Amino acid sequence: MRTSNWLVPGALLLLAAIPGIAGSLRLAEFAGGAQVLADSERITSAPLPVIVHIVSVLVFSVLGAFQFAPRLRRRRGWHRVAGRVVVPAGLVAALSGLWLSLFLPRSPIDGDATAAVRVVVVGYMAVSLSLGLAAVLRRDFARHRAWMIRGYAIGMGAGTQAFTQGFWLVTAGPLTMWGKTGTLAAGWLINIAVAEWVIRRTRS
Repeated sequence: MRTSNWLVPGALLLLAAIPGIAGSLRLAEFAGGAQVLADSERITSAPLPVIVHIVSVLVFSVLGAFQFAPRLRRRRGWHRVAGRVVVPAGLVAALSGLWLSLFLPRSPIDGDATAAVRVVVVGYMAVSLSLGLAAVLRRDFARHRAWMIRGYAIGMGAGTQAFTQGFWLVTAGPLTMWGKTGTLAAGWLINIAVAEWVIRRTRS
C-alpha cells in the first residue's frame, strides 16, 4: 500500500476531526452527558435539526474523505456505493445548515451579515452537490468530479474556520460580530480557492 494514496484522505480526516469532536461532544450532551461546550442552552433549543446536521456532516466529511483515495476511487463499486451515501448526507447537511442559519436563535455575535454568508454558502454547497449528481447521471465524470470537490470543500469549512478563528483570537482577542463573519467567510474562501486549484490541476 503506497503512503501517497492516503495522504489526502488522511489530511481531510484530520481536518474533519476538529468539528467532528465538537459535534460528538454535542451529541453526548443531547444524550444526557455533561455540558462541556459553550452556548449549550441556545443550541439545545432545537435538538432535532442540530442532531440531523451533526450526523449528516460527520457522515459526509468522513466518508467523503475516502472518495479522494486514488486506490479506492479506481474501485468503481466502492466509489459508486459510497457516493450514494455521501451525496444525500451532504444535501441533508446543507439543508439542515440552512434551517439552523435561518431559525436557530442567534448568539450575541451572530449578525445579519453572518447569517447572509451562511445562507449563500450552504446554498452554493447544495447546488454544487446537485450539479455533481446530475453530471454523473449524464456520465460527465469530469464535471461530476469538479462539482463534488466544490461541494465537499464547502462542507469542510468548519475545520478551516477553527484555524481562522484561532488566528483571530491570538492576534485580535475575543471574536466580535464582524470578526466572526470575517473568519467564517475566510475559512470558506480558503477552501473554495484550494478546491479550484485542485480542479484546474487535475484538468491539466
